[in-house]
Parts: sequence; structure tokens; C-alpha cells
Amino acid sequence: MKEARKNRRRWMAALVFCAASATALGAVRVHHRQSALRLGYALSAATDTLRQVREENRRLRLERSVLTSPERIERLATALGLTNPAPENVRVVDPGEAVP
Repeated sequence: MKEARKNRRRWMAALVFCAASATALGAVRVHHRQSALRLGYALSAATDTLRQVREENRRLRLERSVLTSPERIERLATALGLTNPAPENVRVVDPGEAVP
């Protein structure tokens, strides 16, 4: 009788150990899947932000090229009444030369 009781306790201890191990493995797996999902969402958000920043960068480069076009600047200068200087009024200065 004592032997049967010992065997039953060992069997129950082994069963409890297996159940605890399976539960722990399940919890680890759930944690890993949750971490993978969280990283996936973070990656998706970062990719979206990168796309938006690239689009804004493209738009700003286009705007810069439009605003700095020589034709536009000449048109605005003419509208303001500015003219090209006469050749005798143009003076080229070397970087090392002092201007009087």
C-alpha cells in the first residue's frame, strides 16, 4: 500500500512538472509572438514615417528648384524694375583683393 501511494505521488509529481513545463513553454511562446507583433507594428510605423519624410523631401526639392530658377528670378527682378548693369559698372574682385 505504501509503495502504491509512493508511485502515485511520483506519477502526480511528474504530471504536475509536465503541466508546469507546458504552461511555461506556452507562456514563452505567447511572449515571443507578442514581441514579434509589437516589432512588426513598430516597423510598419517607421516605414510609414520614412515614406512621408521622403515625400516631403521630394516636394521641398521641387519647390527649391522652382524658387531658384534663373527665369523666375529674372522675371521677379524685372517686375521690381531692376535691370542688368551696364558693362562699365561691373567690377570683378579677386577674393584676396581689398575693396576701396
